[in-house]
Amino acid sequence: MADKKQNAVKYGEVIAKCWKDEAYKKRFIEDPEGVLAEAGFVLEEGVTYKVIEQPKLTKYLVLPHAETKEAVQDMAKQFLNHVEKSDIVLPKGAEVRIIQNTDDTRYMILPASPQSLSQAELKMVAGGDSCETYTDTATAVYGVEAAVTGSTAAAEVEVVAFAVGVLI
Repeated sequence: MADKKQNAVKYGEVIAKCWKDEAYKKRFIEDPEGVLAEAGFVLEEGVTYKVIEQPKLTKYLVLPHAETKEAVQDMAKQFLNHVEKSDIVLPKGAEVRIIQNTDDTRYMILPASPQSLSQAELKMVAGGDSCETYTDTATAVYGVEAAVTGSTAAAEVEVVAFAVGVLI
């Protein structure tokens, strides 16, 4: 458990640095294991890490490599809860992509920098008022409403929390 919390913090730091440094971002995409190890991230043995750069109007949901049933049920509940509030699940032009980790591959989502997102795009990336990320043991939900109404710095912190949810 300590490794997951430590990894979440380290991953957030890597994401924030990617947003500020294009060369670092390129290196992270090309050599995620090297960049993560340098950052103090605890890597799983025998696992390859792949970075997926998330376009502005796309939201990735990462399913765990094992015990997927609970994650899919949680995802379905979140979609149903959202539909109870509004018939529009996704804004025009937006899409959700679901990918699944495997026994030997972990997907690392690199969200677009919050400095390059409009308020509407931030809401879409967050799935409206919350962000659901499906992980190995639990669903992590992070509110992003404050990021939409707050300063750029607040948006950056909230979107880092979104990115970190992928690993919790």
